[in-house]
Amino acid sequence: MHDFDESIKSMAAKESIEVPDFVKNRIEQTLSGLPEKRPAAKHMRLLPRVATAAACFVFITLFLLPNISTSYARVLQQIPVIGDIVRVVTIRNYFYADNRHEMDIDVPKIEGDDAAAGQINEEVSQLTAALVSQFYKDLEITASSGYGSIHVDYQIVTNTERWFTLQLTVNETEASSNSYYVFYHIDKQSGQIIELGDLFIDDTFSDLLTQEIQRQMQKRMDADETVKYFLSQNSEIGEAFTSVGKEQNFYLNRTGQLVIIFDKYEVAPGSMGTPAFVIGKDVIADILKPEFADMIS
Repeated sequence: MHDFDESIKSMAAKESIEVPDFVKNRIEQTLSGLPEKRPAAKHMRLLPRVATAAACFVFITLFLLPNISTSYARVLQQIPVIGDIVRVVTIRNYFYADNRHEMDIDVPKIEGDDAAAGQINEEVSQLTAALVSQFYKDLEITASSGYGSIHVDYQIVTNTERWFTLQLTVNETEASSNSYYVFYHIDKQSGQIIELGDLFIDDTFSDLLTQEIQRQMQKRMDADETVKYFLSQNSEIGEAFTSVGKEQNFYLNRTGQLVIIFDKYEVAPGSMGTPAFVIGKDVIADILKPEFADMIS
């Protein structure tokens, strides 16, 4: 993760989330003005039937069929979240909206008692709490003027017998928009959290990846004059991209290829979004650690 991510975590560890008084008052006024409305009688009569049907379905699906059909039981074991597949749930949502501002932050949790899951959960909690705290601080300043929003969601990028990747996506809008990702990887074989540098036997990976990404950048720019990256020869439009670090964002795509991904504005103008580069195994085969050599294609 980048220095920005580390500073966000540090903020979260020191500060509690305090909702401004004017926000509390606005919420209370809104709630008190809502009309009291009871569910229609027809809907009330339907609820017991729906609940009963759902309970029967759950009982048949999870308890009865596996015990009377060995083939069904085998199929059930292949369904994600049953067995060794990691399960992720949303444990909290922070939401606020008015005519000028909006916050919508989903907080995921990796279920499990292992140390890796616990560490990731703690980092996610600190990050999201810091973002919420900063949102309310900015709101106090721009309550009657200006606009701003923050949206945070997540997705499971990979969840196999060997590897797990959780991706957080943060989109912020104020005077301009910003997007960035935070990736968390677990090697299920070792039970360890993995960063990019952990995949390689030594630090030579940095030069190899940097040169390969610079090559791909130049190739894209040569093919399309609208494509721009912060390379040394055009560094006047942004800080030149010169190195891939040990904590650089990455993920493995569906075919097992290594993908290096950058935040918005990190290596290119904002119009380029969040650039990603697929790294061929031939580029890194000689420096991959043996335990990852067969996993990356």
